[in-house]
Amino acid sequence: MVNDIIEEIKKGLTGNLVEDAAYLELEAIKHRNDEDAEEILKAISDISFDMLPEDQKKYLKETLFIGEQRLDQVFHQANELFKQRKMQESADLMKKIEEKADFFMERPENKNSFSFRNRFDEYLYRELYKPKEEFRTTPYDFCNYLTAYGYILVEMNKGKEAEPVLEKAIGFNPINIGPRFELAETYKMLKEPAKLLYTIKDTLPITTSPEEIARCYCNLGYYCIEIKDYDSAVAFYYASLLYAPNENIKGEIDYIAAQTKKQVTPPTKKDIEKAFKKYKIAEGPNPVVYNMAYSLGEFCVEHDAHPQESLYYYSIAYNLTRDEKIKVKLDKLVEQAKELAAKIAEESKA
Repeated sequence: MVNDIIEEIKKGLTGNLVEDAAYLELEAIKHRNDEDAEEILKAISDISFDMLPEDQKKYLKETLFIGEQRLDQVFHQANELFKQRKMQESADLMKKIEEKADFFMERPENKNSFSFRNRFDEYLYRELYKPKEEFRTTPYDFCNYLTAYGYILVEMNKGKEAEPVLEKAIGFNPINIGPRFELAETYKMLKEPAKLLYTIKDTLPITTSPEEIARCYCNLGYYCIEIKDYDSAVAFYYASLLYAPNENIKGEIDYIAAQTKKQVTPPTKKDIEKAFKKYKIAEGPNPVVYNMAYSLGEFCVEHDAHPQESLYYYSIAYNLTRDEKIKVKLDKLVEQAKELAAKIAEESKA
């Protein structure tokens, strides 16, 4: 299946470097949400590298290779070491990746480069951050790489070292919620509640699922316990349960009861509203997020994009709003995706 896609892509190459570079970039965008996206994008990256002039290959080897290995290969190796719990060896490789990311960003032409994962990241970034300059895409997902490195450092109880790494990860993709969650865990470890609260407030406006919102509210509950604001902690923990179940909350409520030496009663709607108002936090999902997701879903349908891409955007909008009109669109796209998959399967047999 993947080989067929790659061979089809190769047929579109003309031999003109500029035209082929633009063509391959469009093919990468086209396939970035496929089930085998990682393998396809890696193959496209290999094709792009092979057709470069020698001087450009030299620059890229200096920038995006560690020895004879590409950064994605080194990252995979570091992950395997981590799975084997060879923490220091994994961290050492991740450190080299961080250094390459720094080296890449030192060049003036790479100043406004980001590791956006998809069109949603790009559009939401424009809407929330209002950039004045155009930006480029990094050759590898440096945000993901550095988030993984930060996670490893946290696992090694090196919170102070993890903090700047995770801040760099956020810089590469301010819309990716992963490094912000890891940074929150770092501040829990370091016992820095003020920084924890700041991070939670930064995270909530870009949450794209009920589970992410629930996690933020649980983090707010943790913060309130740290500063001994137990009433607000209870409110935030119960608010989180409105978005996603969490077996650990019972233990937190029991802890609060032990600290206050009184039974904890479920908060009223007014109690929850009071807690959010106290910390100047808007309750619920950010309308900018679900409106953007819905608009992108509509755009993809109107322009005959792959059903999977439209499904991705509509799913974000539906999960945050539970709007039944969006559910109807989702169900229709699911059927289209099934039909397309069946058609491709039949063609591959022919």
